[in-house]
Amino acid sequence: MEIKRFIILILLSHLVLFYSIFDVYFTSPINHGMPLHTSTRTPRAKRLVLFVADGLRSDKFFEHLNNTPYLNSIIEKRASLSGISHTRVPTESRPGHVAIISGFYEDVSAVSRGWKENPVEFDSVFNRSTYTFGFGSPDIVPMFKRGQSYEHFYVECYHSNDEEFGNDRAHELDLWVERQFRKFLLNNTLENELHKDKIIFFFHLLGIDTNGHSHKPWSDVYMKNIHIVDGIVQRLETLIENYYKNDQKTTYVFTSDHGMTDWGSHGAGDDTETLTPLLVWGSGIRTSHHKNVHIEQADLCPLMSYFLGLDYSINSVGRLPIDYLLPVDEEILQAYLQNARQLLEQVHKQFDILKNRLLYFKSYNLNEDKFFDRMQKSESYRNLYEVKDDIKDFMHHVALASHYYHTYRRFLLSILIIAGFLTTLSTILYQLNSINIPLFSPIGLLCKILSILIFILLLIEQSPWTYLLYPGLVCVHTWISADFIIEWIQQKGFNQMKSFSFWLNIFMIGIFLQTYILPFFHRWTISIGIFLLFIEAVRRWQGSIIHDRRRLAYGILLLIILIFPFLPTLGTIKITLAWCTVLSGILILIFHYLYFKSESQTSIIYYIQRICLLLAIIDNYLVHHLLIRSSWIHIVSWIILLISCFLPFFSSSKYRLKRLIIIFTSILTIYILLSTQYEALFVLCLCSLMLAWVLTSEQQHQENIWLFTFQSLLFILLAFFGTGNFASVNSFDPSNVYCFLTVFNPFLMSAVIIFKIILPILIVNCATAYVIKNPDIIRYFRLYTLIICDLLALELFFVIKTEGSWLQIGESISRYVILMAMIVILTAFHFLASLLLNKELNFINKKTKL
Repeated sequence: MEIKRFIILILLSHLVLFYSIFDVYFTSPINHGMPLHTSTRTPRAKRLVLFVADGLRSDKFFEHLNNTPYLNSIIEKRASLSGISHTRVPTESRPGHVAIISGFYEDVSAVSRGWKENPVEFDSVFNRSTYTFGFGSPDIVPMFKRGQSYEHFYVECYHSNDEEFGNDRAHELDLWVERQFRKFLLNNTLENELHKDKIIFFFHLLGIDTNGHSHKPWSDVYMKNIHIVDGIVQRLETLIENYYKNDQKTTYVFTSDHGMTDWGSHGAGDDTETLTPLLVWGSGIRTSHHKNVHIEQADLCPLMSYFLGLDYSINSVGRLPIDYLLPVDEEILQAYLQNARQLLEQVHKQFDILKNRLLYFKSYNLNEDKFFDRMQKSESYRNLYEVKDDIKDFMHHVALASHYYHTYRRFLLSILIIAGFLTTLSTILYQLNSINIPLFSPIGLLCKILSILIFILLLIEQSPWTYLLYPGLVCVHTWISADFIIEWIQQKGFNQMKSFSFWLNIFMIGIFLQTYILPFFHRWTISIGIFLLFIEAVRRWQGSIIHDRRRLAYGILLLIILIFPFLPTLGTIKITLAWCTVLSGILILIFHYLYFKSESQTSIIYYIQRICLLLAIIDNYLVHHLLIRSSWIHIVSWIILLISCFLPFFSSSKYRLKRLIIIFTSILTIYILLSTQYEALFVLCLCSLMLAWVLTSEQQHQENIWLFTFQSLLFILLAFFGTGNFASVNSFDPSNVYCFLTVFNPFLMSAVIIFKIILPILIVNCATAYVIKNPDIIRYFRLYTLIICDLLALELFFVIKTEGSWLQIGESISRYVILMAMIVILTAFHFLASLLLNKELNFINKKTKL
């Protein structure tokens, strides 16, 4: 196959396989058109006040109750429910608020809009209210003002530029909410609306989250903000009670959307992120006080609906926490039964959609008729608690049925994705080998026909268009390489399968591949592979004294860098190690000066690079050590970033080693601006190791391209896991971008953080591109890299969890997603590295005669 067509085909194939995880595990649970079910005819309250303290950890709330005297007094002295609300990954603001207010756990498609906009319309408790009045962040409050809620949802938000991460005044955002609501009550023209029944006040308090990111949850600033929120809640409650003349018809709910790790990030599934405080008091709480409450975050939606007597939100999967609404009576049981009916309507909708679409469909046996017959016969139960338990058990089976229908096509899609991997590997092997393919192969024809039939089946069933990509992918690769792979197996596989050495080699390759899989589960295991490289380097020790010195440096650097995976994960250290970044920058400056000082004609490029490096060190020190935040620092940082990105293109490509050092220095300069702890030292060691590696490997890659490929991939994994693991990759920590911006901007912040993560990978790719120059060797290297990565991705696909804790499920999916993203990135970086090493712009060189 022509090389350009092959590259395009392989890149598109991996993009499809990368996207497949979203179709299999992240499809939207939302349907429309289900009937409504009213929670109760006898509401417990006329109005409800929802406080969401963004980023508040449960332990910081309950273990320091003296810091929140008012809320503590409610827990101890008033009728209340207090305990834990359990969130799910991703522990971000939008999914958390959607779970609280809409009662379902949002799919990952929302990330494409920065967790702000609604990718799909959904119902919420705000929709069902008579009026909702929301105050707070422009990123959260307006996102529920959609569809049915548009006309009766009053919103007031501060400007997004006020969400400043770089100071200790984030509590002003919470005080703004209090002031604005006070003005709203005093000056409003909505007197009639405010005195309606079934209204909701929503207060989003962002200060705790912002200060947690900036100063960490163990800081005095974070704890002070919690104390300020305690006062705000007290004053707002007093204001509301006075406005309604203490009619005792208001229910108050205080909770958080997610927690936060000790290092000021969230997004993953650590207990510090998933356990959030819950406190409910006011009208409708009949017990004196109920502590140690544990409910799912989505259960808050039906709970709020019940207090106000609203229709249950049609998309909610939450269950009324009846065990904490004691004593049990017929009225609460009726509300519980209505909750079960509302959940059942979603199952009916899923059933109807699948039955009308699929050619063959097997339904889930719920025995709902028998259940409702029992509900009609009171003599079937000895007491009301048995009724409650029967409804709870039925709800559990409804949830199982919903999961069954929601994942009905998961098995078929998984088979197609596995077939996609195998046929893609077949095409890669076809590109590597030259075997005379027979004109006709019965087995190959059968594979082609089968893939076409599955494509037609999904087309007839009116499946989403993305589903058609998977049999289409299999069909294309089968058409290209099915005959070849069958002939290749017959010629080579069957003859060798009889020998013991064949199975021994397969076993050893499998064991060797686990060296690359283990770091995805245990970060420190990457050091095992690095130590094996050290042993291999010692074994190959030979040659002249110069050659020995290079190998000595290579061996020492291997021993130094294998220490980093044993260090605490980046961000888990409770202090900012600004001195590490400054030390790294100084060492880079010294090395850069010593290497280029012997130049007979010093290029202006060297001076520009040193100035940029010096400014980057100063910027980082000002931002992370002196805690200075300034727009001038941001401007300088962006200028340094742009200059460093383009500066290598103005150096001569004739002197490849000098060009490589200039590239590494540019990357290190950018990385210093993004460093907060020891990562700059790691990247400096990685650059030094790559320089030693390229100087000792220029002949090795011609001797054994497979070994060179394995080494390169091991260094890529080292670049990725050297300072972090999945918790740090999945979590959101804005301190990394303080040199560039401090105003909340999820897309730009995420882009900069991803840029930081992939920069060390680019270092390894540049070193690889420096060593391999022969076009045939480059071709073999890229194909071998794809084969190994596809085998790793296929193994990770098999170990994806669909049961267990949400942390385990989320991490298993993240491993696959990150590896597939790395395959796409590596494919692009192979070309980018060649461009950086070989592309030359002569604007400066003509003047300086480099």
